[in-house]
Amino acid sequence: MPTLIHLSDLHFGPAYLSHLGDLILKEIETLQPDAVVISGDFTMRARNNEYQAARAYLNQITRPMLTIPGNHDQPLSAPVERLTRPFARYQQHICADTDSTLVAGGLFIVGLNDNRRILPGGFWSSQQRAWLAAQLDRAPRGAIKIVATHHQLMWEGKARPAGFWFPARALAFLAHHGVELVLNGHTHIPSAEQPAHDIVVARAGTSTSSRPRHGNRNAYNLITIDERQISVFVRQYSEPNDAFIAARAYTFPRRSNAF
Repeated sequence: MPTLIHLSDLHFGPAYLSHLGDLILKEIETLQPDAVVISGDFTMRARNNEYQAARAYLNQITRPMLTIPGNHDQPLSAPVERLTRPFARYQQHICADTDSTLVAGGLFIVGLNDNRRILPGGFWSSQQRAWLAAQLDRAPRGAIKIVATHHQLMWEGKARPAGFWFPARALAFLAHHGVELVLNGHTHIPSAEQPAHDIVVARAGTSTSSRPRHGNRNAYNLITIDERQISVFVRQYSEPNDAFIAARAYTFPRRSNAF
């Protein structure tokens, strides 16, 4: 049964909580997931020292890993660099590619950078859509197809572009290419739903920053997939236990033609 850990919004910098980062490293070593996906916002302000701290942290993760940048991973205080090379620091410290793939443990994961220099993020270019389609169509036979991107796919009734610009169109496109699971971060609010086309959309909270929102605590998602269902377990930090513990669980049926 494939398993993955989904982290997001680590926010290295003044908001980073190092103790929670240490606990998550222990969780990864204990649970030994087939893959770890980190869906952006490694830093608070894309400063080099924040990226260096993030890189040192990632070096301690021993499981197969896929990363993508978030909106906070573009420099705010260097406007020329933001306009000309917005992800140069991410590419130097985290990953040379801002769009990438990972094959591990029966999973085929595609990460897409949905951030923009000036406009709010939440959409893919035509070139990215073509690349994504090509990657998904070359996935190993029987692999579970997963797409990770930073901004929330489901915007929950709030005015666009608070989240993904065209969620219904994106879901239909992904379903056509056999995607079963979409991973997002950005809002610091963990959730999971199955809105259309039997695709599960799971959003991770902020794993290690002091900026949880709307009464949520620091959390990450543990996801398991078997022949019949996709289960998303929100593991949330508990101060009395000084540990991440099971807080909520969501279970969804897989589409009938997926197995």
